[in-house]
Amino acid sequence: MKAQIVEQNAGNETMAKRTPQKRWFWIISVFILLLTGLVVGGLGLFGRLPWQKNGDLYEDPQGRFTMEVGPSWERVETGGSFAQFKIPDPAMNVYLLVLEAGTVEDAFSEAFNVLGFDAGLLSGGGFARFDDWLAYTKADAAEIDHGLVGQIVGGNAFIVVVKADKPGISVANAPVMQALASVKIAGKSDVEAVAIESYADVEVLVQKRIDSLAGSASIAVMHKGEIVYTYVYGDANPITATPADMQTIYRYGSMTKPFTAAALMQLVEQGLVDLDAWPGEYIPGFPEGWKVTVRQMLTHAACMPDPVRLTDGLIAGRGESFAPLEEIFSGYVKDYTELMCEPGKYSNYANSHYLALARIIEEVSGEPYESYVVEHILTPLEMKSTSFQLVEATSRYAKGQYPAAQTDELVAKLNEYRGPGNETLILHKGESFSTFDDFRPLPPWGGLLGTPSDLTHFLRMFLNGGRYGDQLILKQETVAAMQKMQTSTDGSPLGFGLSWMVGEDEFGDFFYHSGGGASIESTMRFYPDLDLGVVVMSSVNGSQVEKIAEALVSAWQHEK
Repeated sequence: MKAQIVEQNAGNETMAKRTPQKRWFWIISVFILLLTGLVVGGLGLFGRLPWQKNGDLYEDPQGRFTMEVGPSWERVETGGSFAQFKIPDPAMNVYLLVLEAGTVEDAFSEAFNVLGFDAGLLSGGGFARFDDWLAYTKADAAEIDHGLVGQIVGGNAFIVVVKADKPGISVANAPVMQALASVKIAGKSDVEAVAIESYADVEVLVQKRIDSLAGSASIAVMHKGEIVYTYVYGDANPITATPADMQTIYRYGSMTKPFTAAALMQLVEQGLVDLDAWPGEYIPGFPEGWKVTVRQMLTHAACMPDPVRLTDGLIAGRGESFAPLEEIFSGYVKDYTELMCEPGKYSNYANSHYLALARIIEEVSGEPYESYVVEHILTPLEMKSTSFQLVEATSRYAKGQYPAAQTDELVAKLNEYRGPGNETLILHKGESFSTFDDFRPLPPWGGLLGTPSDLTHFLRMFLNGGRYGDQLILKQETVAAMQKMQTSTDGSPLGFGLSWMVGEDEFGDFFYHSGGGASIESTMRFYPDLDLGVVVMSSVNGSQVEKIAEALVSAWQHEK
């Protein structure tokens, strides 16, 4: 393998101002998250959004690719075998390389060799595949996060490497995601150019994705409060060839976060919580030096550290329980004392924000977080198949699928974070995929499990101004506030409402949240002007749930 020149010389002018962005939205599932182990927040950062600031366009001197970079990114002089940009806040570096390689994994190794990084970090991390891209993340011994994404086109490997400058900064944050989603590779056709004109077209799309992977996917479409279409495909348990059905339960992942937000907003309505207050007014032991607000935590703009050890280590299997959230939060703030960026300036997606919000719910309501959400959200919404606990027979749960080639590394990582014995999480290691036993992430940021049909109840409540049947879950003005675009300290849009991400596509304005992690890939969205909600859940990464969600809206438009 040989590194090809990305920068011909330091004097080349390769930055050009972007032309104005049209007001449209296209979610790209390629960069929706960089997975690390079993649970990562995200899910659901974004592709190109209509509210994003104009940045600059980096153009490869040899014309092989372009990538939009943030206006604050600083170009760093290099020897010419790669391009480098320094991001000031949150502090990290981004490296762009084009290599000759037979596989993306080989290109990752060569990229680390070119950059002088420790090749040992390329084992024991988390892999994920989205469309044509392979993603990998790993934190080093100092808990500095490293991320890579790459794909091969025309014999060249296109690689992006991201390295955080200090512990607690996630490489899967807004500035990086926005840049990655803008990558255009010369000569590569648009993979999204598939016309969807019927639900039958959607079913073909789902079948192709699952047949190329493993596991199952389940979807539901709701219009005017009624489910108008459902579809499920694949095996809930490939070991026993048990087919999935509409009663099969999937992990919500980060789709849990809007539930946490809704619970908190009920307390705001009662005058018990002030969105613009310092969280330390409610949480004992909240660091005095963290000058942030409750609102900033809801929008991921509080810049709280999000260490890999915290997110990946906090899962529970059958018969296991979590320590009290008070204990988990106390240990977290003791171990990680510095904020990662200037609060309020950016949305720096972090699971830890929602751990803190759950602690506010507990302290203010006097109830355990799980109990509060069940009593005040799930029960009045009649979400009977949704729970934080593994309470149903194991046959009801979709068994997660994970690439067999990376299974041993994943188990080693879990043993490092959780102690020995995590081999029992793997029910079967097949030729291509391993099958997980049932597990659940930490409740506040990703712990719910349920069905797509159940999730439509939650979307129905938002579409009905906070009502579900004769139950008032949230006031209409609260629903409106949660959907209002929040702004940064300089007045620019953050991309979030209060927990909901804000989007726009050819069908109109919509609000959404996704969930991700090893064997978790899900998304939900609703269009107020169409009175339409869509849910897609799957048990395997790479199923392209965002593309399926878009296809469902297109199919509904043609078939309504």
